[in-house]
Amino acid sequence: MTFHAFPSLAAALTLSVLLAVPSMAQQPQPGPKTVLVASGTVTGLYYPVAGALCRQMNQERPRHGLRCLVEATDGPVQNLAALRSGDVDLALIQSDWQAVAVRGEGRFSGTGPFKELRAVATLHAETITLLVRPEAEIDDLSKLKGKRVNLGPRGSALRNLSDLVIGAAGVRLPDDADMAPDVALAALCAGQLDAAFFAVGHPNASVMQATVQCGAVPLAVAGPGIDKLLSQRPDLTPADIPANLYPGVQEAVSSIGVAATLVTRADVPDETIREVVRVLLEERSELVEQHPVFNGLTRDTMADRARTAPPHPAAAAAFAATGPIQR
Repeated sequence: MTFHAFPSLAAALTLSVLLAVPSMAQQPQPGPKTVLVASGTVTGLYYPVAGALCRQMNQERPRHGLRCLVEATDGPVQNLAALRSGDVDLALIQSDWQAVAVRGEGRFSGTGPFKELRAVATLHAETITLLVRPEAEIDDLSKLKGKRVNLGPRGSALRNLSDLVIGAAGVRLPDDADMAPDVALAALCAGQLDAAFFAVGHPNASVMQATVQCGAVPLAVAGPGIDKLLSQRPDLTPADIPANLYPGVQEAVSSIGVAATLVTRADVPDETIREVVRVLLEERSELVEQHPVFNGLTRDTMADRARTAPPHPAAAAAFAATGPIQR
């Protein structure tokens, strides 16, 4: 019997074809597309907010094929830089940073206007919260004159907002303090300050601490000057401190603030943005269960409040599909 070292020509051709063209079962299946959301520090509010959004999106992954991941960052400047470079798909930033990026001003004067920046949704307000000691007898912004008031560290976002309020109210504070919020809280309760500005979402643990420990109360940030400021700054928004969140606060306290905004780029796929907006519109109760900051959001405020960048077309279409926006 003769043994052949090689198979027949037909068998060889068959083998070569099988090796060159794998079966469909052997083809690698496409995995879920990753959607990266730039948030903030892990100890801040934006990180759990982004986490709640991603958690809800990921529950529907078999349907839409998206894997949502949260990226911790140092804040809005890093978020906008990562979004602009294409390193992330979405970012959480304050509405005043959105306005500055759109115009290419301030920290972004070197890179110019972020022309591809698109708004997805406006989330919770970060309310300017002015806490005063009852002993200081401050019942109006004008009464801050001559008092020991902390506006926040110079150059900080809090300081910028506090300066706007003080300027709009026509109050001069030449000897104002520039403490960090946690230091100011201790100084307020120690009687070293009469009033201190904070910019927070509510409910807030620090505000609760001040109201419980030293009887501090929030002062209304309101008046003709504040109304004029709001009319001039579309990136600012009216924002109340809700009633019955803190001891001694039985009625809502009027104020203003910036808003947390979810932004993206014009080239991010429509299907990604549609799913994000769907979660915000249809799974609100589930989001609230994960974090109370989602409570009180409405379709109209999410679609249009404090927005300066153009809306992403898919976001605009998703909000419009639920009815006209009330203005």
